[in-house]
Amino acid sequence: MSNSSDEAAALNDAIADDAPEMQDALSGETELMRGLYDATDNKWHTVAQVRELTGSDEEHLAVFAAKKDLGYSEYMTEVLNRAVISIGDLKVSQMPGLIDKLILADRDLLFLAVTRATYGRTKTFKVACKKCGELNDVEIDLIDDFTSDPPPFDLTKPLPVETLHGEILLKLPTGESAQLATVKAKNDAEINTYMLASAVVDDKLTSMDQRLEWARALSLGDRRMLISALSDVQVGPKMGEVETQCASCDNDLTIALDWVSLLLA
Repeated sequence: MSNSSDEAAALNDAIADDAPEMQDALSGETELMRGLYDATDNKWHTVAQVRELTGSDEEHLAVFAAKKDLGYSEYMTEVLNRAVISIGDLKVSQMPGLIDKLILADRDLLFLAVTRATYGRTKTFKVACKKCGELNDVEIDLIDDFTSDPPPFDLTKPLPVETLHGEILLKLPTGESAQLATVKAKNDAEINTYMLASAVVDDKLTSMDQRLEWARALSLGDRRMLISALSDVQVGPKMGEVETQCASCDNDLTIALDWVSLLLA
């Protein structure tokens, strides 16, 4: 018995020495830039938990994608509603509409986190060379290829903008405001109206109708300044172009992805 035990111990040691080192699994936890405010405990929740997508999710999303007049923001909400488990103490499955209250930068961060949870650190795409037609395997690093600068101001507080007619406070666009503009607006001017109506912070404007009336009454100069101020706030992960070369002919390849293709292509 002692000899058998010694042999087993030696064999286990040999296996342990030769075994390849396994990489730690990527965490399903991600830190948001603003998060969500919960008035019940007067607290901002900024740590989100996500899970990987499964075949069941793929089937559901394929059916959902066939929905008439489906917008990009609405589709992203559906993905996140399925894959985001919680934001701090707030359970997504128990609080309908929670995902749409996130600013767009946080939604992008969550989408990237879901992609990492689903595929790991890297994802490979098949890209055809426009010159020779050969397919290339292009690997995207889901950590290093996506940078995110620190916010230029405290995102939990309104953004003050000095206009020709005084200071106006704005909050950053959310999924809710983006969907509202997409559904209601018929042109770029109306998109601006709905975005400003959703963004203004003013206790005297208690209904959306009042906010829309306020946005339409603004001077054209003030509207331009306010829209520009919102557009200038560049927060969240940056999805730049990926540049590489064709393995067959050395022709330059440039790959531009959006969040949905990053996850599902």
